[in-house]
Amino acid sequence: MRLEPVAFRVDGDLVQGDLYQPEGESRPPVVIMGHGFGAERRFRLPAFAEGLCMAGLAVLLFDYRGFGDSEGTPRGLVDAGRHLADFAAAVRYTQELKGVDGARLALWGTSFSGGHALVTAARLPGIAAVVAQVPHVDGLASAFRYPLRLLPAATWRALRDLTAAALGREPVRVPIVGRAGVRCLAAPDCYEGYHRLIPPGAVWQETVPARILLTLLAYRPVRVARRIQAPVLIIAAEQDSLIPLTATRKTAARIARCQFEVLPVGHFDLYEGPWFERSIALQIAFLRRHLGLAG
Repeated sequence: MRLEPVAFRVDGDLVQGDLYQPEGESRPPVVIMGHGFGAERRFRLPAFAEGLCMAGLAVLLFDYRGFGDSEGTPRGLVDAGRHLADFAAAVRYTQELKGVDGARLALWGTSFSGGHALVTAARLPGIAAVVAQVPHVDGLASAFRYPLRLLPAATWRALRDLTAAALGREPVRVPIVGRAGVRCLAAPDCYEGYHRLIPPGAVWQETVPARILLTLLAYRPVRVARRIQAPVLIIAAEQDSLIPLTATRKTAARIARCQFEVLPVGHFDLYEGPWFERSIALQIAFLRRHLGLAG
């Protein structure tokens, strides 16, 4: 396996990433991989990239603008539209890369980026396959999982942040996770589960502009699912505290060529241990089959 840094520009900002290339493979298929809500590419995603690469697939893993070592302000802005523009730019960049087969290109996303992978596949031609692990599929459905007692304060912060953005001021921020108070991911398993993804000793962007607490409601990948022509693997968590299984099942039913797998785990259990092994095995088998590496 060879690993090299790559970069491409989106609206003048430099987006940083890593290209994983399998040794001994001439122009292998390639998977574009993006991280989940408020995260960075180093948050457990290298394990997935390495697993796919060892199975003969190249992987381009990148940070959205405003995250990790990618440029872009405001820092830590979780914005579906901006993330989708970054995904589309990554597709264009990868299709022109020498050394990989851009005609055999797959999208990979987990949690929030699982929704991005689905929407990008619905929008862009030339996508050969999609993997969406515990994907965000319906912001409205997920909103009903948010604690009712936090809604007034969360709404107030989001409105203040939207006002600040309109006036060109610094964002009003909210923690991604926390043990109490207003935060983005507020289910009981989120604090410990999210922190397990972070490399030991890492310095990371712990807060994000609060507007996402409102704008998330309008981000509903389920609404474009019927437009996806590529084969899709959706891996859902039966005990998901953030994304209702009924919403994920509804999305899968709208995709013409969907392999839908439900594992008896929570939202954060697929990133390490035996359930990581189970998930990556499903992904490798699916991608090898649909990207011309089966056999």
